[in-house]
Amino acid sequence: MRPRIEVAPCKFCRRRFARREHLLRHERTHTREKPFHCRCGKSFTRRDLLSRHLKREGDSSGHGEAGNYSGLLLVDNDNNTTETTHLDSELDGSTNTESTHSLQQGDLSNQSIFPAHVVGQIQDSEDMHVSRSMLPPPDTSHSFLEENLEDLNILWGSIDTSFPLEGLGFGLANDLISLPGLDISGLTPSRVSGQSIDTSSHQTVADSPPSDDDASLSNFQLPSLPRNDDNSQDVESALQHFESSRPNSSREHEPHCPWRISNEDYQSILKQIDHVRPNLPNSFTVPSKYVFCRYIEGFFTGSHGHLPFLHISSLSIANLSPPLIFAIVAMGAQYRFERERAVRFYKASRSLIDHHISLYAQSNSLYTPRSHVESMDSTEKTHFEVLQAQIILTTLGTWGNHDLLHDTLGIASQMSLYLRDSGLLLRDCHSNDGSWSTWIQEEGQRRTKFIAYMICNIQTILYNMPPKILNSEVSSLYLPWPEELWRASSASEWKSLRSKWPHCVSFGNGYSQLFHNNPIHQNNSSLSSFGNLVLIHGLFQNIYLAWEASFCMPVSPEDDQSSSLPVEFLTRFHTALRRWQKSWERSTDPSITPSSPKGPLGFNATAIFRIACIRLHFNLGPHRGLETGDPVAIASAFCNAPRPAQTPQIYHAILQSIHALSIPVRLGVEYVARTQTLTWSTIHSLSNLECALFLCKWLEKLASRPTHIHRDTLRLLRIINSVLREADMAPPSDRAGEFGAEQLRRMGVTLVRLLSEILNGGHVFEMMQVFRDSLRTYATLLENDLDFDTTE
Repeated sequence: MRPRIEVAPCKFCRRRFARREHLLRHERTHTREKPFHCRCGKSFTRRDLLSRHLKREGDSSGHGEAGNYSGLLLVDNDNNTTETTHLDSELDGSTNTESTHSLQQGDLSNQSIFPAHVVGQIQDSEDMHVSRSMLPPPDTSHSFLEENLEDLNILWGSIDTSFPLEGLGFGLANDLISLPGLDISGLTPSRVSGQSIDTSSHQTVADSPPSDDDASLSNFQLPSLPRNDDNSQDVESALQHFESSRPNSSREHEPHCPWRISNEDYQSILKQIDHVRPNLPNSFTVPSKYVFCRYIEGFFTGSHGHLPFLHISSLSIANLSPPLIFAIVAMGAQYRFERERAVRFYKASRSLIDHHISLYAQSNSLYTPRSHVESMDSTEKTHFEVLQAQIILTTLGTWGNHDLLHDTLGIASQMSLYLRDSGLLLRDCHSNDGSWSTWIQEEGQRRTKFIAYMICNIQTILYNMPPKILNSEVSSLYLPWPEELWRASSASEWKSLRSKWPHCVSFGNGYSQLFHNNPIHQNNSSLSSFGNLVLIHGLFQNIYLAWEASFCMPVSPEDDQSSSLPVEFLTRFHTALRRWQKSWERSTDPSITPSSPKGPLGFNATAIFRIACIRLHFNLGPHRGLETGDPVAIASAFCNAPRPAQTPQIYHAILQSIHALSIPVRLGVEYVARTQTLTWSTIHSLSNLECALFLCKWLEKLASRPTHIHRDTLRLLRIINSVLREADMAPPSDRAGEFGAEQLRRMGVTLVRLLSEILNGGHVFEMMQVFRDSLRTYATLLENDLDFDTTE
């Protein structure tokens, strides 16, 4: 054993560390220096980032191998610059040979975004049992983590993926899903089930700030006035220049800008409105062309990425039916914060939807299931556009004005009945005629059906109501193709991309693969991020139904009225979630930020994934009262919610919850609250709400028996404390390294306060304000209880 060396404290904050390398890394968070330099001029804060840069440069330009470090400038903390031919290892038990081998084995392009050893591993087999044997045995190699985890810089930089919690189930996901920045590179990899975890196959995400949001308002510039001595010519030229520069002028349509409506298109829309005016509310007035364009742009730049069933490259707004046009405009007005007009257009679209459905119900044409495949005529096109209008209105009413909620739930029921009785769920084409137009038609239908299925699931998550469209009803539908194909702007571009993905699996086949031992995505048929989003919705729905089926199961009195699902079910779905992670890693377009060029669907899938992980262990749905829209009633429901059952498998959900809340802390709470509300989807706010409540209830559970805290539980508590400390919200600690009942409860209150601060900015949808106010009220109630107990 290496003798212990005394390390000086940090020169800036006097914090102490067990090793000098960790002190140096910590001090660089104060100085913001980047001491690891490459010959190309780039600098990095950490050695592993420099190594990855060298690897990438070597692969792309051929000027060096991953293990070639010659010519690198390393600047130490004393500002002494030296030139070295290798990177000396500062970690226990590591050698230069091992480091080079690890770098040569890793490949950034194929990195695992779900590092399987962040929280241990689990066998893929379905018959794996869950028992106390999953808890980690005493291991002196982990003493550093136990002694110094609360001093780890867990929020900055990437992760050295060797977090040794063997009993936590299975490994999780990239810098977005796994714990970020755990500086524990000196630890030895844990071994689970006799298998060594291969750290060389996992790399970290680059330590760089997130990119700015892809704000796409109007891409035109202010017109420049021509210089001329004639004032009248000046004015005339300026007006012509200004008119030609406006995004909604009558010039030819530009690609990917469906909100640019010509005068002819506007007149065509007005004619359609005139035909249906008897079915519109009496108070409805038609807005100007530019108001139409503003709201349509609001829809496509705000909502469409989360509901991608319209094919922008071939879309003409003038060719859509009035119910869909009004639904698009209603959602666009919401994204422009013009909520009264959003409600006005909502009601107009709703009236036309009701009229359409009543007509076809009377003629009995809608409710005659058709088992054979028909070509899409104008009537069927209208059917799908009405369905798309229902989806948009359901989404708007689910998250928006609470006065619309009752009507929105009716639309969702109407939508599911519409899908079911028309036979649309039974029909899915997968033609191979090579026609781009045919593919657009089929893919658009498929996406519409799946989005209807998912919005019904979101209502289940949000309001704890039974799913209106079941997994079995969409099992025969093919999963959507990648966004790259869907966004192709021409037939030639689509054809060249189409050859990359020769296979497409159905929902039923893709879902069943999550429960089998066969390799995920055989025959190179990797799923799209849309496909993976659909599958995680399927997993959540089964977890919800399992809790409903266990409603009358007996509860142990000493378990604080908490219960859990059967062990066999937990094991099967742990395995399924882990295999879903692998599928997400290998998807053709995994999005890890909401402003990703490939869309936010992959980012949204991580939110549903976290909710599924929590719900697998803790049925929070019936204990929130969100359907009331009353912050006081919701906070009271939070207080009365049971505490989760304490099982070894629960650690996985805890880690997910901690990391979900650490992301805005890492970015900056005020920054996220003020700038990210237009790009982070509403489902992420709901996911964070569940994470905060889950952690708070878990901490309450621990506070009831603070003397029986397991070693791994203590590690997790230190991580939570580190997150709160980085947010300047950590409660005071009486004794270093120990957590008393009062401190545990105050940590829970602080987590709730933290999320309320994150939701403190302006939001598109009113439901976010309900979340914020409910959390504030809940935190106040908890604090009052704490203060009352303290004074007794």
